[in-house]
Amino acid sequence: MPELIHPVVALGIISTALALLIAGVTWQQRETRGARTYTVLMLTLAVWSTLYVAQLLAPTVATKRPWFVARHAMSPLFAMAFWVFAGRYTDRQDLLVRRYLVPIAAVGLGLVGCVLSNPGDLYWSALALDPMGSLFLLELTLGPLFWLNCVYIFGVVAAAHVVIVSTWKRTFASYRPQLAVMTAVGVIEFALSVLFLSEHTTLIPALNPWPNVQLITYGATVAALPIGWSYVNDFLFDIQPLARQAVVESMDDAVYIVDREGTIRYTNPPGNRLLGRPPEADAPTEPVEEAFATRPTLLACYTAVAGDDPPADDTILDCSIDGEQRFYDVRVSTITNSSRECSGAVVVARDITEERRQRGRLQVRTAQLERQNERLDQFGQYVSHDLRNPIQVASGYVELARETEDLSRLDDIDRAIRRMSEMVEDLRELTAVDRDSLDVAPVNLATAAHTAWAHVDTAGATLSVPENATLLADEDYLLHVFENLFRNSMEHGLPDEAEATLGDGGGLTVTVGPLDGGFFVADDGVGIPEADRDAVLDHGYSTDGGTGLGMSIVRTIADVHEWSVTVTESATGGARFEFRNVEHPEE
Repeated sequence: MPELIHPVVALGIISTALALLIAGVTWQQRETRGARTYTVLMLTLAVWSTLYVAQLLAPTVATKRPWFVARHAMSPLFAMAFWVFAGRYTDRQDLLVRRYLVPIAAVGLGLVGCVLSNPGDLYWSALALDPMGSLFLLELTLGPLFWLNCVYIFGVVAAAHVVIVSTWKRTFASYRPQLAVMTAVGVIEFALSVLFLSEHTTLIPALNPWPNVQLITYGATVAALPIGWSYVNDFLFDIQPLARQAVVESMDDAVYIVDREGTIRYTNPPGNRLLGRPPEADAPTEPVEEAFATRPTLLACYTAVAGDDPPADDTILDCSIDGEQRFYDVRVSTITNSSRECSGAVVVARDITEERRQRGRLQVRTAQLERQNERLDQFGQYVSHDLRNPIQVASGYVELARETEDLSRLDDIDRAIRRMSEMVEDLRELTAVDRDSLDVAPVNLATAAHTAWAHVDTAGATLSVPENATLLADEDYLLHVFENLFRNSMEHGLPDEAEATLGDGGGLTVTVGPLDGGFFVADDGVGIPEADRDAVLDHGYSTDGGTGLGMSIVRTIADVHEWSVTVTESATGGARFEFRNVEHPEE
């Protein structure tokens, strides 16, 4: 059959064979993301070319019509498949949801029905033969539904190409050649479409050098050749560069890709933020010395690797971003090409701010647990030693009363029981102090001092708060601090003879006031000997037979607030307790 060797027919056969070949190659790697959709596109183009060859070989209008209808009915299906391919190729999963796919499929399938039924001759109104050598081409008279189909097909395909081209801005420079291939395909398809449509409209002159030869059939397949070549060479989507880039851009770590000339070619949003740039800004495209000028640690790490002197593994960048202190673990790796030559470097700054905070909190908690264990050991010693004495005293007097029926020792038994009750209450208060139970809030110093003063028997003594302040503390715990300090002043502030003459607290003045970074409680009593000041806050320390836990409670509450407490001498020679590292609301 001479028609088979006609150039128009032979080119159609070659186009079909090439499309099938590319489809076969892509199907061999069908597990690669995007390859299945690409295979569908190639098979669609192969069938499209085959239908055109069959249309060319048919000798009459009647026999050509079914092939013509089938080709035009397939066109919307190609547009649908290309939209899905663009979404997968660029890793834009947001394009593959019902919001887009349902209307695209609904309109496309509706147009397929219009082509098949040609209602009212609105798709084509006449078909005629146009001889070209031994072949008879099909001359078309097309209607408005044809143009509606064209608007749909070119609209969907053009939108898909816009998605592909827009990826240029957000992709790695080394991956842009493959996008150039896709862009070139779009240009070829558009140009050949114009040639085809120019024959059927008076808006532009007829541009097709071979009238009624639908060059778009060959062009679409020929344009797919560079795509197939790039795919076979792992250049299209086998290594999934676009998907990998999406992973990099979603990382919390700052990433910089530097070429062999020392110019930054890519950075992700966290990398821009670390350099004080807008998150979505393009790469600085400037020498790394200038880009990293504000972050000397980054520059030092990069320079060390570039000079074959790797930095220490624990290089930490400490900086302020948006007014917040942050920490980054900086690592630099070289990039080598297939010849093992250095072609650049990757600088990664991993945000370890939260890790540092967690580590700091863990260290604080560990210290707290160590102090708590120490207190528990001291509690055990205290209970086994000090609490045993009043128990033995009470037990002895009870046994004596049973033997002699002498009840004159009941007062001694009562005093021993009351002492045990005081010890138990102090122990309960001391063991209840825990950092996890802190409820820190602004507390008025004067108000807290006066409230605690009212809870203590201070007959004859005076409270002075000459300066007021507000600090951050657990109010209940702060009241315990003041109560124990006030009680300590009442019990130990006056010499025995003065207390006997003036009564409890007679003439004693206790002063509470703010310090730089804290507050103090002082009295004008006899004071604490310098040799005893370090021991005053120890568990069980007492000079008059008391429980020895009141001052221990003060130190424990200071510890859980992370305050420091110092025992010193007041201006009048009395006792003075200073609390520092106390936070204030304005801080």
